[in-house]
Amino acid sequence: MEKKHFPTLPVILSIALAIALGFGGYSYVQMKEYEGRLREIYGGTVLSALRQMEDMQLSLTKALLSNDSLAAGQYLHTVSSGAGQLERSISLLPVAHRETRNALKFANQLSDYTALLIGNNITKDQAEQMLHLITACDQSLLALSQNQESIIQRSARGQDDFYQGDNEENSYDSQVSYPTLIYDGPFSDGLAPSSFQALGQTEITREQAHQIAVDFIGADRVSAVSQGADMGGDIPCYGVTLHLHDHVTLECAVTCRGGKILWIAPDTADFLQEKSLEECRSSALSFLESRGYPPMESVSFQAYQGVMVIAFAPLQGETILYPDLIKVQLRMDNAQVVGVEARHYLTHHHPRGPLIPALSMEEAQGMVSDRLNITAARLCLIPKNNREILCYEFQGDYQGQSYLVYINADTGEQEDMLKIIENSAGIETV
Repeated sequence: MEKKHFPTLPVILSIALAIALGFGGYSYVQMKEYEGRLREIYGGTVLSALRQMEDMQLSLTKALLSNDSLAAGQYLHTVSSGAGQLERSISLLPVAHRETRNALKFANQLSDYTALLIGNNITKDQAEQMLHLITACDQSLLALSQNQESIIQRSARGQDDFYQGDNEENSYDSQVSYPTLIYDGPFSDGLAPSSFQALGQTEITREQAHQIAVDFIGADRVSAVSQGADMGGDIPCYGVTLHLHDHVTLECAVTCRGGKILWIAPDTADFLQEKSLEECRSSALSFLESRGYPPMESVSFQAYQGVMVIAFAPLQGETILYPDLIKVQLRMDNAQVVGVEARHYLTHHHPRGPLIPALSMEEAQGMVSDRLNITAARLCLIPKNNREILCYEFQGDYQGQSYLVYINADTGEQEDMLKIIENSAGIETV
């Protein structure tokens, strides 16, 4: 009979160790993948909290600068609801970091305090308190930002470092003393689409669309033209592709009704940044004038990858028409136009009746908070709630920041307020 051989104890132990090591390695890989997914989730949560705090700080400042109690109440309501959203974001984190605890306390108090102010005229003492809150909001935002990596890491690993002390310098308990009491350029969203008033009624052919696109850019710049992708939707368009002598290709959309340029976009945006904003602005204004557009004024700009994008609004007399915005793209090596976006203009532009305000500029300025140092003022037409409102636009400074305040030129009510953000890439409003 053949003798059977069984594994010896060392062999059995070696096999068991190999299995254990293999399982351990697999578990480690799974754990790291799980931790990575958690980092993504909690990273998004922290970023949401930071954005919510930025929005609260901006709305709180707008409320402080609003002389209109209704407008101030709307901004304070935004702060109160934003504080609630911040609380929900922080509560999604599975650990209690010192800075998240402080932010949570601050959000609770800010929500309660602003709710008390809604619907009431802000007193001098309350204004001072709001200044204190704005500073506290900035401090909390900075603390969260500086500690976000630690918060994300500890949340993903489940490491709780709850701050147990009650040191006042690490808490926002003292930020609020509750008083006893006896809300991508300006209006870039525009109005909802209407009857496309600048289109006209004449239907054009594809051949005509090709010629319109060539003439618009300049026949001397075009080496060849071909059919592009047609568009349907609310403004049906012929697609036209222009091949320029300098090897840049432009895709164009020409409206089937009226034969107007809806948009033009270049196939590249990698140009040398040699021309200034003023040179590009001057080139764009000359281009628009030569193509039959009315007098325009630039209202914002953005520069990226050698392309300058400038938003213009037409003027009716001295009044700027914000609903009729048009954007022009220029290459920054030679300031030539390589792009246009004219949807708002084609949708809304038409001659308005007389734009005559009921209030004088001095009367309207009296409705603006004296905390704002006014530097410029003018009449404008703005889109709001799918209608157009004649307003005075007041630009002013407050604590080193620039704001635009819009006062209804007939009623004196504050219709809107925007903060101007200027950086090396351009100007935008929030």
